[in-house]
Amino acid sequence: MKTLQGLAFRLFKSNKFIVFSSIVSIAISTMLVLSMVLFSFNAQDTLKSQLKQTYGEMDLSVGFEMDQGKILTLTLVEEIHQDKMVDKVSKVSIAHLNLNKLNTSIYTVGVENDYLAKSRYHFSKPLNKNSVAMNKGLAKDLHAKVGDKVLIENKTYTLAETVKDLSATGVAPDMLILNQKNVKGYIQAKEKSSAEATYLLIKAHKNESALKLADRIKSYNKNLRIDIAEQDAGVQNNLQSLHTFIIVLSALVLIITSLILISNFELLLYKMRNQFAIMRSIGASAKQISKIIILQSTVINTVGTGVGFLLTFCSQRYLYSWLGKVSEIPSFPSDFNVDTAITLTVVMFVIIQFFLLVPAYRSTKVLPLKTMQTNEKINYGFSKTRVVVFKVLLALSLFLVIGSQVFPTRGTYGPGMLLITVILVLLAFILIFPIIVTKGLKWFLPYGQKIFGKEFYIAVKNLIPQVKKNTMIILIICGLMIITVFGSITFRTIQINGLTYLKKEYVMPIIVETRLDDSKIDVEELTRKTEQLPNVKSVSNMSNQGLGEILNSKKVADIRYNVVDLKRLQKQGLLEHFSYVKGSNKENSIIVSKKFAESHDLKVGQVLHLGMYVENQDESMVEGNIIPKGDYVVTAIPNHLLDNNEAFLDWKSNKFKDVDFYRLYIDATDVKAAVKEIEGLKSQYPELKVSSYDQSVKEANEMFYQRWGIFIVVIATLVVSTMVGVFNSLANNIYSKRKEFAVLRAMGMTPKSIRKVILSQVNLYITIGVICGIVMGLLVTLILLLMDPGKFVIAYKTILSVVVSMLVVSTFLFSYVSRKISGQDLSIELTNDNR
Repeated sequence: MKTLQGLAFRLFKSNKFIVFSSIVSIAISTMLVLSMVLFSFNAQDTLKSQLKQTYGEMDLSVGFEMDQGKILTLTLVEEIHQDKMVDKVSKVSIAHLNLNKLNTSIYTVGVENDYLAKSRYHFSKPLNKNSVAMNKGLAKDLHAKVGDKVLIENKTYTLAETVKDLSATGVAPDMLILNQKNVKGYIQAKEKSSAEATYLLIKAHKNESALKLADRIKSYNKNLRIDIAEQDAGVQNNLQSLHTFIIVLSALVLIITSLILISNFELLLYKMRNQFAIMRSIGASAKQISKIIILQSTVINTVGTGVGFLLTFCSQRYLYSWLGKVSEIPSFPSDFNVDTAITLTVVMFVIIQFFLLVPAYRSTKVLPLKTMQTNEKINYGFSKTRVVVFKVLLALSLFLVIGSQVFPTRGTYGPGMLLITVILVLLAFILIFPIIVTKGLKWFLPYGQKIFGKEFYIAVKNLIPQVKKNTMIILIICGLMIITVFGSITFRTIQINGLTYLKKEYVMPIIVETRLDDSKIDVEELTRKTEQLPNVKSVSNMSNQGLGEILNSKKVADIRYNVVDLKRLQKQGLLEHFSYVKGSNKENSIIVSKKFAESHDLKVGQVLHLGMYVENQDESMVEGNIIPKGDYVVTAIPNHLLDNNEAFLDWKSNKFKDVDFYRLYIDATDVKAAVKEIEGLKSQYPELKVSSYDQSVKEANEMFYQRWGIFIVVIATLVVSTMVGVFNSLANNIYSKRKEFAVLRAMGMTPKSIRKVILSQVNLYITIGVICGIVMGLLVTLILLLMDPGKFVIAYKTILSVVVSMLVVSTFLFSYVSRKISGQDLSIELTNDNR
């Protein structure tokens, strides 16, 4: 008696290639998904680790520049310490003390024994007035070990600890760490000053913004240098979008893999259904058959995901290195997150297993005779319900598309409606696909015979009854092409539109912005300091937007204005030159855009009586309570204003100065050098964000190519997986029709003609899938582009590469298969049972 497990594995042996190709597909997909997702998570952990390694637990460091001649007094330190936004302050004193044994001055840090100092300088032992810590490199030079005595400034200290060389933190390679009181005493005695510390390490309260705290501390003394412990915003945003992108790609990989596996498993079940029918006829229950199928699918899935997991683990060093180069985001291969990897593998196993159970369940619920009849059925009909549902889905799709563009709520619900439309369109396509293909092939049959000959006619004639049965094969190819078309078009369109936006945004090579909504920066002072930098050619400025009221008419009209330096904007060519009209000057002139002027019937020389709403303490406006601010003359009406603003006032207009600094526009003789010089101002103005056109273009291109590289790898993997799955199904499908080919040979067709029939049939499958996939990919792209209408760019090379690779490989592979079939002994082939 055979056990169920034994029967399951015996059935495997007769279908080795199908089982092997299924395992390979799962392994490749598992490896790809695990590698991408783990890389994304690992890169985030790496950046956090690097940030902590550099700054420790602190949020801010506060002090004065050495050349300013200013010190942190006890009063100022206490004032900062008592700020309600501050959680912890740690004092640090910096000096260069003489190390007697080497007779040289060594960079020395005086620290307090708290978690801020310990995490920043990476020591763990408490330091009293008689102990010292130093980096391992210096200890090696001194031949000193923990517990040894070290003479510093003629005073003996005990070496309490050696720390790693901290070159990564930006401090000097050789370093002494002493108690803060000791170093403070040396500084006060040597410099005869009352400096309480050189700088402070500050931890903000849990729910407080480090940026806002920096702005607040700046109010205590505007000359303070403040450094914020933060990751580069560009790297953070890049990593977040990469994380989302990888998750979406992983989902697509799983979908395509699952479709391939369903096709393979259906083929496996096709080969085994007759055996199952025989087993049912001799007494096997549906439950026993179900156990065999579930056991087989579980074994395939377990081995595939297990191999994928092991391949990921073994090859992580090379994969992480490659992904790191492509994305330019560091990720260390030593940090293989086993828990996350196992969790992801289990999730993938469950998803794939669910897909495999669908055909398995259907195979166990049919009676033996019905099973054998269904297995050999080739002429499938199509129910009218399919057409009705297709029409309903199409009507709903049209309704949603129209609604997303014309409904008053289109701004809020439009994107969601378009996403639902895409899903409905794809479902409608899947329903109508076999009907359209069948009718299309019937229509093309006579024309194909005239163009390509009788072999093509026979190939199509044999293909038509099998369309519904082999729909999955064509849909897999179609799905691959949809992903290729949509993905490549989206990427190229985003790249081109992004570069166009940057060109429009950067009216000057360098732009400096504030990251705070209520910045207290002195605009004139910042402009002057920036203009004095060696490589800066010219500077103009702009405030954030304010809201005023036009009081001329019976009905009060809003006017959104920005305060600028009109002369500076004109000098840079960002505002057209104009002459002041009679009665106007810098103090009472207002410049309005042509669009705003036309909508409010304004003309040059017209006097506007302007006012502002009174604000409560919470900065909310008091309705109906407007303070008049005086008369302003419309001096010029340009076609458009910078950043599409409505109106400009000059900083000389003192009555409208209740706005804050927003942006500097900077022209430079040497952009790279100027950016570096402007970055130096961030020590005085930590809320500044400096960006240049060249750097932004470089970052945009790098971000594009890192995602493009990953996308191409995913597409290449999907192409390989698809070809393995589809070609396996097609090969088995052709082998199952060997008796038909033998009959054709017996009727007089030559082996060459048989090869033409087989190649025509295979390439027809692929061509149908490719054409439908490209059409649906373009349709999906067009629907989703309605969210943000504009020009889109088709990546012809990528699409063509995928199509050509599939056609070339299929032609090469099935030339061999067809040659093998057409060369078999005719008498043997005529008696073959096709399995």
